[in-house]
Amino acid sequence: MEPRIVDRKPLTVIGIKIITRPMSPEIPALWPRFMDRAHEVSGILEPRVSYGVMQMHGGGAGGLMYLAGVSVADRAAPVPAGMTAVTVPAGRYAVFEFPLSEIGPAFDHIFNTWLPSSGYSPVDAPMFERYGEAFDPAIPSSRVEAYLPVQARAD
Repeated sequence: MEPRIVDRKPLTVIGIKIITRPMSPEIPALWPRFMDRAHEVSGILEPRVSYGVMQMHGGGAGGLMYLAGVSVADRAAPVPAGMTAVTVPAGRYAVFEFPLSEIGPAFDHIFNTWLPSSGYSPVDAPMFERYGEAFDPAIPSSRVEAYLPVQARAD
């Protein structure tokens, strides 16, 4: 699985945040909670597209911050009660695409196979999943994109 490398503008996502651990069943359980409230977010930039934004919390010792949400056009958009806004900075990203049913093996490949031999190192910024307009969580073959912030390795 080879990624494409892209440069992205900043992205603001509003949604529901949890602190958990990678691949926890709490993550898929979060999505229905968010989807029940997604209509509360105003100024949605991409209708029918959602994002899972993640970053190790507290330097990794505090677990994984995961936010299920939608992108908004205005960084100052109102944040509904019980939700959080996260701005993913502009930068270079390695973009991996895979079926939902392969999410665990895909992340294992990204971090344990591709990254060590890629010539890139990760940047201390959130990683995110993008679930496009055609995505359906009930269909295991639905495609997911994972965006890993990277920079050229200075070897």
